[in-house]
Order: sequence, then C-alpha cells, then structure tokens
Amino acid sequence: MNISTVSQPETQLGNEIDGLLNENIAYTRIVFVSAFVALRTILRLRERLLEQAEVDAATLRFTVGIDLGGTSREVLDELLRWGCETFVFHNTISRATFHPKIYLFESAATATLFIGSNNLTDGGFYTNYEAATRYKFELPADAAEYERLLKPLASFLDPHGATVQRLDAGLIAVLVARGELPSEEEARQNRRDQARCRARTNGTVPTSPFAAVAVPLPPLLPHNVRREEPPTEPDEMELPGVNRNLYADAKLPEGTLVWRKRLTKSDASNVGPGTHPKALVVLTQANFENQPGQPIDQTTYFRNLFRDFYWEPELGKHADQEHTFVRFRIFIRENDYGVRNLEISHKPSGEAGQRNSPTSLRWGSEFNPIIRSLNLTGAIFSLYEIADNDADFLISITDT
Repeated sequence: MNISTVSQPETQLGNEIDGLLNENIAYTRIVFVSAFVALRTILRLRERLLEQAEVDAATLRFTVGIDLGGTSREVLDELLRWGCETFVFHNTISRATFHPKIYLFESAATATLFIGSNNLTDGGFYTNYEAATRYKFELPADAAEYERLLKPLASFLDPHGATVQRLDAGLIAVLVARGELPSEEEARQNRRDQARCRARTNGTVPTSPFAAVAVPLPPLLPHNVRREEPPTEPDEMELPGVNRNLYADAKLPEGTLVWRKRLTKSDASNVGPGTHPKALVVLTQANFENQPGQPIDQTTYFRNLFRDFYWEPELGKHADQEHTFVRFRIFIRENDYGVRNLEISHKPSGEAGQRNSPTSLRWGSEFNPIIRSLNLTGAIFSLYEIADNDADFLISITDT
C-alpha cells in the first residue's frame, strides 16, 4: 500500500482523478461520495465514467447530499439519466449535515481511494484550498488492509437505512416540492449573492488584512457539453454611464491579477483617418502566467474565466460566435470611470488552434470614443478579479 497527500490548489484532485480515468484500466467499481455536487463537474467526467460502466461493466455509484442547497435539481436529473446507482443521503435534523467526501476506483489488480475535504464541485476539485489522502493498493497483496480501511466507510460506499433514498424521478419531484432542491441557476445566484454580500463595505468597516491570490482555473468544458448547462440568467442591474463621482473616494479596488498586456494601436482604437476602429481588445496570450511557470492557453482561458456569466449565440455576421456581458470597474490613469457593462465575445472554433486568440473585449459604441480620445497605445491593460458589490472585475490602464 502506498499513501500520499493531495494538497490543493498546488495539486488538483480533479487532475488526479482525470489521470485515473485516462489510464488503460478496466475498473470493476467506481464510487463517488460527496456532500455537494456541481453539474459542470459531473458533465466533465460523464463520458469517461459511462464508458467504464457500459464498456467495462464497472459498478458506478454515487452517494450525494442535498443539505445547505449544495446539490441542484439539474445534478440529480443528470445522474438519473446515467442509469447508475445513485443514493441521496439526508437527515431531517438540521444539525446533522451529510458532509463526507470519498472517491474510490477499484479494479482486479489495484484500488485507489481518496478521503478528504474535496466536494464533487469545481471548487472542491480545482480551485479551493483542500486536502485529501490518497491510498493506493496492489491487489490481492494489500487486500486485508484494503478491506480494513473500507469497512468503516461502508455506510457511505454502500448506503442504506432511514436517511438514504435511491434516486428516482419521484424523489426529485418531492424534494423540489419541499423546496429542498434548488435549481442550478438558484445555486449560482446564491454563491454570487454571498460573494457580493461579503464585499459590501462602508466607512466603518476596515480593509481586509488578507490578500487576493490567483489560483488555477478548472478545465473548460468542451463546447458541445457547455450547451447542456442551464444558462445563467443575465443580471438586470441598471448600470451607470460615465460617472466619475460614482465612487467618491476613487479608490482603486484590490483584487487578483488575472491578465495583463500592452495595448496595441488596434486595442486602443488609434487608427488612421478613414479607418473604422474595431473598438475591441483582443485577449491574447501576452506571455501571461496565471501560475508561476504556467502560461495561460488563450484559446480557452478567457472563456473559462467568464464562464459563470450568461452566454448566448451572437446573431448576424458573428453567428459563429457567442457573447456575454460582464460588469467591469474601470480606472484609466488613476481616473475612475465607474462601472461599465462590457461585452465579451468568443469564437468556439478558435479553441482548436494554439495560435488563435478567439476571445475579445468590446469597448462599446458609447465608451470607445473615450478610449480613442485618451491615446492609450502602449499603455498597460491590467485585468483583476475583485470582490466588489457592483462589479466582478477591474480594468486598470496605466502608462507604466
């Protein structure tokens, strides 16, 4: 038996599990036990898990919780379509929360077991600070130790009793009627609201003593799978135009740097007479590293960065693209230009080529004349992810 630790985000549990599913191993049993389950995370695993179940005849089982709104209706609908063994674990006493996280991959010759803090979500598998222990067994040599470790986990791996129900359509209907199963959009909105609530400050609240530090992003879902996600509802918040007095103190918000580049003439809309400006910034690789030594892949990085916004197909001459609108706080040369709802455009077919830059930020017809008048060619465009009640990202443009 070999025992190791998985410390995230330095090592992402999602990548460890990807490695197991990508190996040429015919598993006999795969079990996922998780308090919270996210639709995007199981969609990313679906093809390989169902191949194990259908081609290699593996027993595929999920034991999932529904406490605290951590699992959506769409997740249970998706797992029901898979036709695998899925159990919902719930104690009606509110102080007894279902909270284990266990992942088991068993074959005739080996078994790998993860026990830790990682939920079956993109946060739990990729971006949160988490810790897990990985046990690897060689079978049959380690069979006795393997069985010894699994025995106390039997109530989760093979659940039964009054707090467990096997998943079916009737159970989903009851949970929805009882208000115990949020939609995927409601779950996302709750997370956004919580983040914005934490960001609300006034003159009596001190600045946080903690720093914002970039963490790796989860892999972007393939384009054909992204279509299966329920769309995020667009934010209906009214946004101001140019208003330098929107924030009286004009204080630059703190955040995590997620991209930086030097603006070209085209980015800054500085074009010659008679030439129509494109009015956009091409989101290129720009030698940017999200993590030290890990250059971003610009073909998917920005679509992934803005993945939780409301994406929809464009119309007309850009029908091969999709777009969304994102709220940006904008500072240019230390002047506050308030909050702007700017368009992000992405061409999915551009994800196939490493040299492509398929994502752009459009200044918009109202703001582009301001950009053009400021002569920003050669200026440094910095993009930050921020915890702000009015905007999700900060654009800071400086001369150095």
